[in-house]
Amino acid sequence: MLNIAITGGIGSGKTCVTEIIRSHGFTVIDADAMSREMTSSGGKAMPYIREKFGPEYILEDGSLDRARMRDLVFRDPAKKALLEEGTTRAVLEDIEAIKKDRERAGEKAVFYDIPLLFETGTEGDYDAVWVVTADYRTRAARIMERDGIDEGMIDLIMGSQENEESGKAKADLVICNNGTMDELEQAVENENALSSYGLLG
Repeated sequence: MLNIAITGGIGSGKTCVTEIIRSHGFTVIDADAMSREMTSSGGKAMPYIREKFGPEYILEDGSLDRARMRDLVFRDPAKKALLEEGTTRAVLEDIEAIKKDRERAGEKAVFYDIPLLFETGTEGDYDAVWVVTADYRTRAARIMERDGIDEGMIDLIMGSQENEESGKAKADLVICNNGTMDELEQAVENENALSSYGLLG
């Protein structure tokens, strides 16, 4: 079974890429969705967050106050590392279990959407790494439209992530997503991507 990691900075369009991959019948494991589940009401990361950050970062329903936490961690690298210690590590452990389950199920390939792949140093755990990129203006516009956060916070978030050029240098495939959905679909399906692994047709 092929294990292929997909990563890229915020607003690069990883979700669009994974939607195309899903349309071809492949399983995509979303690390962000796993993290959100862990930080929802009753999530397994919530005791850790309460202990390390205090009840002021927990909403009345018992879930993480994401806006308040985001404002904290992207202004304080030490707090960001502390949060990731209790969430990212747990996600990575769960991903390893998923790999084994999917292999036993006989799947041909499984894709993993992991925004912090390079930051965690786990890129070597996959058969291939695909990096999705887009220029700054395109990414910022997408983020502001999707999340409603200001450009100052976007700069902080982007600054906390792996340098794009460094990430591209580590990639087996770079998918540029500055254009249309049709262009993106062609890039995902072309001879360098799904087709090159014998996953189409």
